[in-house]
Amino acid sequence: MKKNLNIQKNIIKLILILVCGITYGQTEILGKVISGVSGERPISDIYVQELITKQPLIMADSLGYFRIEYLEPNKKYIIEISGFGYGIQKFDVETKSGMNKVTFELKADCEYNAERAESDWKNGTANLLLVGSIAPIANSPSDKRFEKKFKIKYLDFGCEPPIAECLKEYNKRIFELMDNKYGMKWGKKVRSDVEYLE
Repeated sequence: MKKNLNIQKNIIKLILILVCGITYGQTEILGKVISGVSGERPISDIYVQELITKQPLIMADSLGYFRIEYLEPNKKYIIEISGFGYGIQKFDVETKSGMNKVTFELKADCEYNAERAESDWKNGTANLLLVGSIAPIANSPSDKRFEKKFKIKYLDFGCEPPIAECLKEYNKRIFELMDNKYGMKWGKKVRSDVEYLE
């Protein structure tokens, strides 16, 4: 009887040691997603999944942060991140014990960016970028007069625009160039659906 009691005590001690060890050894990844274009949170919903343990798909918060818990230390994990325009990108992370803070930079190829805006402006082919829908809004007669007067075209991508950060960089540079050449008067006559117009 006394022997059984000692065995039970030892089993309970062993269980407590294992539970404490597992709890103490909990490892997690605190990730932050940034755009390779802007260095800030991408202007898109960001979806994250850890592929080794096949945890459920999660979304990064409004600042680009996400947390993946219940991982093991000293193990390699594959983090898959996707966002509109960025496609699916995979990152390898080798964990250490405890909290692992990692920044994930989403790479992007921008057909439209600040450099392209500068080049288009010099070549006389500058645009003001729009994002419409399946049926883009046609230019009104006043829009056509605006294009002619300010020597710029409205370009509507419909429902398949490039990455938002790329559009933003392009348009912001065009706005600066327009301000330098025409002052602020052009801003009163431009279409209100031009992206990132303040």
